[in-house]
Amino acid sequence: MSALIQFRNVSFRYPDAGSDSLHGIDLSIEEGQFTAVLGHNGSGKSTLARLMNGLLLPTEGSVCVAGLDTANASDILRIRQTVGLVFQNPDNQIVSNVVEEDVAFAPENLGIPPLEIRERVDAALKQVGMYEYRQHAPHLLSGGQKQRVAIAGVLAMQPKILVLDEPTAMLDPQGRKDVLSILLSLCRSGGMTVILITHHMEECISADRLIVMSNGSVSMDAAPADVFSDVEGLEREGLDVPETARLISDLKKLGLPLSGETLSAEACARQIAEAAGRSACRP
Repeated sequence: MSALIQFRNVSFRYPDAGSDSLHGIDLSIEEGQFTAVLGHNGSGKSTLARLMNGLLLPTEGSVCVAGLDTANASDILRIRQTVGLVFQNPDNQIVSNVVEEDVAFAPENLGIPPLEIRERVDAALKQVGMYEYRQHAPHLLSGGQKQRVAIAGVLAMQPKILVLDEPTAMLDPQGRKDVLSILLSLCRSGGMTVILITHHMEECISADRLIVMSNGSVSMDAAPADVFSDVEGLEREGLDVPETARLISDLKKLGLPLSGETLSAEACARQIAEAAGRSACRP
């Protein structure tokens, strides 16, 4: 795998802010990877997302996307075609009165030929499970459906990288589950590089990599199972952990031989049962 996004000693300060929102960030985002970015409000995770496609430019350091520097104005269009950004509130991204017209909006602005736009719109709506709603009015859709339309609008641009800034924050549990399933499919089956900014612990479990932001810096960066196994470290950051990770941590302290390498409820239950069985068989 190769690095598609490269942060080199990046700091950022908003105008009139008393301190940097980000400082000294060094990160590489690999091609085809599902990366989750976790942190409290104000930790710098949304600023990180906006730096990835040039909506914000570093105060210090550099951000490169597929070898292009976001500070180079002549490259910014190519960068934004490479990095699609989906925001928390889908109403802020939906601009048309018909679903398929909304999804076609960005490709039309890029000057894509009409026949190719039709193909892209249909493909994007099918990817997010909204093809049958293509003639519907977006404002009549549920929050989860609106977010899927917003994602389709970005997918129609055919970006290499999809960055989502808390896309499930306004959704109910089923809506969050549906959107996460789509993102995992885009990455696992479609080969897309996905970066999910979130504050929901359970959304990080299936990621390849979990980055924890704290006070404008990266405090943890590893596989989710490794990050969540450090229960004390997460608690120092004021973050909770999935119940499965906490249970495994507590049982390991009691001497049960568990690896802590899996976080799903089903795999956790299976591992506990197997470990308990081994312990019961000991003389």
